[in-house]
Amino acid sequence: MAALLRDSRISWVCGVDALFAAENKLVQYRAAEAIGLRVPATFVCADPAYLAAELGEPFVVKPLGPGNFTDDDGLDRVVHTQAVTAQDLAGADLLGAPFLAQKMLTARFHLRVVTVQERVWTAELNAGGLPLDWRRAARAHHSFVRSSRWDSVEQDAVLLAQHLQTGFTCQDWIVDSAGPAFVDLNPGGQWLFLPDNMTAQIADSLASWLRGP
Repeated sequence: MAALLRDSRISWVCGVDALFAAENKLVQYRAAEAIGLRVPATFVCADPAYLAAELGEPFVVKPLGPGNFTDDDGLDRVVHTQAVTAQDLAGADLLGAPFLAQKMLTARFHLRVVTVQERVWTAELNAGGLPLDWRRAARAHHSFVRSSRWDSVEQDAVLLAQHLQTGFTCQDWIVDSAGPAFVDLNPGGQWLFLPDNMTAQIADSLASWLRGP
């Protein structure tokens, strides 16, 4: 299987080595910083007091790896992004999972950006009235609207995907008072919850790529 995955005669939407590398958030952030993108200050650290001193309070914590798991009852669970203080984390083992800690950004808009090779689509979600992690609000999953006003983000999203050698990506960006900031990239992310006038084009683009010339 490993030999097949790395056969130079086969083209993949995203090669296995690039896929595994790109799924690592620290790799994503280093790549984003290397090409000049704005990224929230980020640490992996076991000392909550140090995190508070570097990031201010509250700061954000989220899983370094996958943000979902299956519990003992076989139910799928999601570990949402949370705002915390050093006191909230007193006694917690931050390296057991482990978790990322980031400077908290006050979102005005959430962006979901999908790239397929050089093609790119952007949907925006007004953050007003939503929790820090918009996935907690059921209505938010159906409230994204297609937007054409984020040209610079789209250019940067394609550049980041190319830098990471990922032919397909779903990216999350936050727009706050200082402008857009990159927060996450998934080389196998979800996009069917986006508006139909986007998802049909994304599906067509993926199908055309897979079909080949």
